[in-house]
Amino acid sequence: MNSGKLLQAVVFLLFLAALASTAGARVVDGVVAVVNDEPITFSEFRESVAETLRIPEGDADIYLREEKDRRRILGALETLIDSVLVRQELKKLDMPVTDKAVDRSVESVLRTNNMSEADFLAALATEGISKDTYWRRIRWQMERGAVVRAMKLKEVTVTEEETKAYFRENAERFLVGAEVQLETLYLPFPPESPGTDNDVRIRIAAQRASEIVRSGATFTEASSLLSSIVPDVTTFSSGFVKTEDLLPEIGREVGRLKTGETSPPIFSEGGAHLIKVLERRGGTLPEFSAVRTMLTEELFDRRSEKAFFDILVDLKKAATIDIRL
Repeated sequence: MNSGKLLQAVVFLLFLAALASTAGARVVDGVVAVVNDEPITFSEFRESVAETLRIPEGDADIYLREEKDRRRILGALETLIDSVLVRQELKKLDMPVTDKAVDRSVESVLRTNNMSEADFLAALATEGISKDTYWRRIRWQMERGAVVRAMKLKEVTVTEEETKAYFRENAERFLVGAEVQLETLYLPFPPESPGTDNDVRIRIAAQRASEIVRSGATFTEASSLLSSIVPDVTTFSSGFVKTEDLLPEIGREVGRLKTGETSPPIFSEGGAHLIKVLERRGGTLPEFSAVRTMLTEELFDRRSEKAFFDILVDLKKAATIDIRL
């Protein structure tokens, strides 16, 4: 299907979705793909787009109306196909992630953070995330973990010696009191209230900026490419600053990056940031025991990512997938 026909199909599906919202009990929806005889509807696809771009579900329509790159649209659909394949596999293994299990996990998050449900919903709202969206994210995390444990547990198990070696390799990330020099690409949110179309466009532009940089472009080149969409986009390099003086959102990400690495989009109250760690200096290394648990979990997560990718490759080879966009 060429890009023109693709966009026509998306516009038509948007029309169907709008019709569904006014049709009362009569639900009108389109099928965008079939995975092993299981249909994926447009409304599910729309949810997946919002999940992938980390934007409110209702704002996914903006993206689908304006996106002209078929690869990006299919990328969002592929994420949804992955989730269907994993759910089908867990069913075969008689290890489904139940709704009750997801509810218990969400309740555990509230208890761990000593939050009431009202506080929890307010925190989600500041990120533009609905309760249902968060619930689906937790479910997906649990399903990914379950299929990896069922099929690749030995490959992701982490020993004490491996964690110590990982600590030595990443020592610079954990220096206490260190100073860091950053390069930043910044896309400010417009002055209107959050949740407007322009706000959503900034979030989408930040995802595109990340893709551009991952393809090998510099921050300056990415900024230039995005300037017609976000006129206020800027890039700048800082002097050396203490990590504890950074915005909390940025400070957390700096702790995950080695020197020379670039972050995914980071969203603060003021806008979207991509950061690259240029240099570190000073600081003292903590005892291994202080970071052992965190490092073990991080190394497990990294191995799980690779194992999950390998599982998906095998599941897709064995599946029948019919994309109808």
